[in-house]
Amino acid sequence: MLEELLAEADQRAPRTPRAVRDRRAARLGATSLWLMLGALVLQGVSLVQQLSYLFAPRPGELPVLVVVLVLAVAAGLAAVVVGCLAARSTDGRRTGVFGAALALGFLVLFGAASWFGWGFLGALSAPI
Repeated sequence: MLEELLAEADQRAPRTPRAVRDRRAARLGATSLWLMLGALVLQGVSLVQQLSYLFAPRPGELPVLVVVLVLAVAAGLAAVVVGCLAARSTDGRRTGVFGAALALGFLVLFGAASWFGWGFLGALSAPI
């Protein structure tokens, strides 16, 4: 029986080399992590701007705040999409899923923090 299994192993066709698309998917996983890191930096900058605007608003600060907020969300969503694209192949599956999950988690936390901040601003602005 063992000899039959060894004979079958010798008769199998050699593995074909991986396709170029698989190497691209592996790079997409790393790209997802880099996009997530960039989104995290933008989210940090945006949260600092929001805190600054909450407690000491300056004229002309709101448009810049909104632009950085939109850029942070767009970079986070791009990291999620690229991570999901990388997860479609076996080469990029681990890093792609990891990048997409981290980016999605940070987007949820960022959304909650921003929502709380703007709600706090609304509560401060409400008449007594």
